[in-house]
Amino acid sequence: MKSLNLRPRYKFTSSMSVEQVMDSILNKLKQPSEHVKGSTLINHAYLNIVEKERNYWSPELHISVEESSEGSLIRGVVGPTPKIWTMFMFFYTVVIALFVFGGALGISQWWLNMEAPWLWSMPAAITAWLIIFGAAKYGQHKGNGQLILLNTFMYNAIADGESLYKSQATETK
Repeated sequence: MKSLNLRPRYKFTSSMSVEQVMDSILNKLKQPSEHVKGSTLINHAYLNIVEKERNYWSPELHISVEESSEGSLIRGVVGPTPKIWTMFMFFYTVVIALFVFGGALGISQWWLNMEAPWLWSMPAAITAWLIIFGAAKYGQHKGNGQLILLNTFMYNAIADGESLYKSQATETK
């Protein structure tokens, strides 16, 4: 069964230091790529699909790197572009407000033996939430191929950096 998570997250460790991980990602970004572009800032990296291949459902990968006992802890969060994420959060907020306030008004009217047309807001909000959630999952499905490109790019950058720094460490011994 696929995850219900709207913004998948993952984490793994690397034997490199934070600076080495960020350098390896930056070095990989400096190489020409036909699918991925991005930027780095201190211990964060943002990977995107290039403009000519980007569509409405294209994902972004935000990477943060922290020090850990093994070297570095690398965390990734995948999500839509900020404007798409904001739109979905706005829709979710409206649906939740409709459910809570409309439901409270409808239940109050019902308890007072009044007509309670606002009771319909609860099933309407649940239906709207399911539609929005379905649209988000559809977007994840449409962006899955590009997500694989972003993940592969990141894993290759880390692997290239680890092999480079391991070879430099053995040369200095």
